[in-house]
Amino acid sequence: MLKYFVSTHRTQGERDNDSNSIPDTEIVDLASLSHTDPDNSYCGCARSFVGIHSRQTTTTAEIAETDLTPVQFVRRFYDAFVAMGFPSSAELHADAANAATELLRLAAMWPVGTVVERRCHEIRVRSFPNET
Repeated sequence: MLKYFVSTHRTQGERDNDSNSIPDTEIVDLASLSHTDPDNSYCGCARSFVGIHSRQTTTTAEIAETDLTPVQFVRRFYDAFVAMGFPSSAELHADAANAATELLRLAAMWPVGTVVERRCHEIRVRSFPNET
């Protein structure tokens, strides 16, 4: 079983700048950074995850589990990038594989049900499963 990050509304509101416009359980990626201040009032990229299909953002994610294989999980990322308009290529597949693999590596560190937040280059635990 693979652990991965999905959007969640759990723990939303603990920070004044929390937001979530993604349906619960959508697979999320890390938003691209245009700056490194997670408390920037004009841009939330340094505190956000982004839905791979909706392209909407959230400041919280939850560890979920799937029976997808790593190859199938990478394919979901690749297909989402192609759906956004990126041309299908070996380079795109490598980028999708790198992004998905890094997220799988990070998610493997915590138990299913853990809620995390992003603070620029850090992923921090907000709540463990038995705390909510």
